[in-house]
Amino acid sequence: MSSLAQYVARSPRYILQPHDNTLIRVAGPSQIPWEEGTEIHNVSLSGLAFTAPSDLTPMIGETIKIQFDTHGSGSMACLALVIRLDKVSKSTMRVAVKFMKLEMPQRLALAQALAQKLKEQGDLSEASDQVLWWEGRKARIVMAMTALALWVALLHFFWFKSL
Repeated sequence: MSSLAQYVARSPRYILQPHDNTLIRVAGPSQIPWEEGTEIHNVSLSGLAFTAPSDLTPMIGETIKIQFDTHGSGSMACLALVIRLDKVSKSTMRVAVKFMKLEMPQRLALAQALAQKLKEQGDLSEASDQVLWWEGRKARIVMAMTALALWVALLHFFWFKSL
């Protein structure tokens, strides 16, 4: 499949988590909205990626209308340009779009929502890093204790053997 993605600058992405609202409503050139089988995969300030049934997938270069939840700032609707299509399965495609003509209030709401989500995601990864650090530290402590116990056992063995 061809792609316009190579010509579009990318922003940092927030990959949606299971607790996030992943629903997206899409309307193609025929203006008939559909949402069945669609799910947002990731969002950035420049665009988003979502999955859609293969038979309803728009074409690369097509302008579509999308509506989605901005996670706390309510619903957002805008035009988007389809820049990439990736086959996920036999019946599903991942559609990457670039936002078009976003008004300043929309950009601000999206930026605030993304900043909050990325901060939450960073806090979670920092907490998991601390857990991993402690798990690694525990493993080193156990190895050191085992080595010490072995050394003491060998010392006793040789000391009592020499008596």
